[in-house]
Amino acid sequence: MDVDQELARDVARLYSWANVDEPAYHSFARRRRLHSNPPVNNPVQREQQQQSSLPSAPVAPKPVLPLAAEAPVAAPAQEKTAWPEVAIAPPNGASSTAIAVYSLAGGVGKTTLCANLGRIFCSYGERVLLVDGSGCGLLPFYYGASDFRPGMRTFVAPGGNYAPVQVLGAEEPNADWLENQVKPAMQKVQRVIFDLGTASASVLQQILSLCRVVLVPVLSDLNSILTISRIEATWKNMIADGAKVPSPFYVFNEFDPQDPIEEKARSLVARQIGDRLLSHSIRYSPAVANAIADRMTVADHAPDSPVAQDYMELALWLQKVAPVAELPLTVRRRWNEQ
Repeated sequence: MDVDQELARDVARLYSWANVDEPAYHSFARRRRLHSNPPVNNPVQREQQQQSSLPSAPVAPKPVLPLAAEAPVAAPAQEKTAWPEVAIAPPNGASSTAIAVYSLAGGVGKTTLCANLGRIFCSYGERVLLVDGSGCGLLPFYYGASDFRPGMRTFVAPGGNYAPVQVLGAEEPNADWLENQVKPAMQKVQRVIFDLGTASASVLQQILSLCRVVLVPVLSDLNSILTISRIEATWKNMIADGAKVPSPFYVFNEFDPQDPIEEKARSLVARQIGDRLLSHSIRYSPAVANAIADRMTVADHAPDSPVAQDYMELALWLQKVAPVAELPLTVRRRWNEQ
């Protein structure tokens, strides 16, 4: 039995565990959201349920996002194993702090991940460039934009407490765009985050060769899980052709560690890709959707929320494997465009 057949069999088992019979159903997370937090009548159980929903370490009340380097926040309770080290360096031994967030599946939250990571890196004093290679053009909206325009856009925080965040988009990512717009812009910043999908297929290998880390967000979802074997095959072919690209690390998004169905989905993926599935997950939270509706990152909109802490923990790991200078400056209001 080949890898795809085995994965399809395991996904079918997940459907069986979820007691889902309708062929159109494709999201395990949908079932969890409909039935999460059932009423508890026992006072002791109610107190335990309330405590389990809180972050594992309290954050001192501040009027700013709790992301300062001098006061690190303890890792959420979901993290139980050591974070992996990135073993593949960029070509020619060059130092790189570029990160690629890639997926073949839509709706897995990769643009949200890019925007929040960019915001958090900026709070550490990094000069950040977000490169939209997905073709969707949504990254500017997380920083207060109200329209779509390709090309370079610059966003500043209220009060000017940060270095500006730059967002570079393209209607159709191609080699000319990469050489004449992206690479020159990369020389002027400290951190680059690429938002990549099927629209960037023609320049995927060239972009990945510029990166130190590749993240693939995954949902407990049939479409998302089935793309993993395709992504792995793509990497295998690139490496076989002599490409020097970093191996992808996978991170579960919108994850509920208390849902046994989602835990089974996680175990399935871990069996397929091993320690390249990060021990850290981004939990499900309505705060993310509320932030997007207000054209903000959740790091700005709900800085004290558990999901904001999840994004921060991921950013801290990325800083460890691809470090730049840290200088925390924070604020909690919508950004504006220059």
